Amino acid sequence: MWPWEHLACGYVALSVLSRLLDGDRPTGPQTVAVAVGTQFPDLVDKPLGWGTTLLPSGISLAHSLLVAVPLSAAVVAVARATGHGRVGWAFAIGYLAHLPGDVVYPMALGGPPRLAFLLWPLTETVASAPVSITGHVWDLLAQFVALLATPAGRVYVVLELLLVGGAIVAWVLDGTPILPDAR
Repeated sequence: MWPWEHLACGYVALSVLSRLLDGDRPTGPQTVAVAVGTQFPDLVDKPLGWGTTLLPSGISLAHSLLVAVPLSAAVVAVARATGHGRVGWAFAIGYLAHLPGDVVYPMALGGPPRLAFLLWPLTETVASAPVSITGHVWDLLAQFVALLATPAGRVYVVLELLLVGGAIVAWVLDGTPILPDAR
């Protein structure tokens, strides 16, 4: 899943849960926290799994529920203890929303769901040799652009526009959190 797709899923989850549980819209700090949470697993795993041999792949340690759940709970506990509980929850929502996206993303491309990484290191992960991170990202982008030229790619674009467009609509309806804080 691409970073903007993870962000869109995380923001929609935060917006819905904020309204259901708190009866309120997300704040600027919560929006920043959910954004960081949605990117956190990739910011840890991609450099360590693609560029080094410290992790077996770009979807392992920080993508594992064995790390994600306790780390999210710790962030919530520390945030709550410092009077920023809702911000901690926003990070946890973003982080935990990232994982299902990586499970179902292969299905959007016509493959089976990817599940093994959720219990790494208890489950086997296909190890990859270190590569140039920049080169690997360019290869992935080239594959993505090639996909977009296919009939399946056109369906993907429609789904992508609905997802990202829906997140933008939710953000606007929430009062564009972050923007008022930046002024």
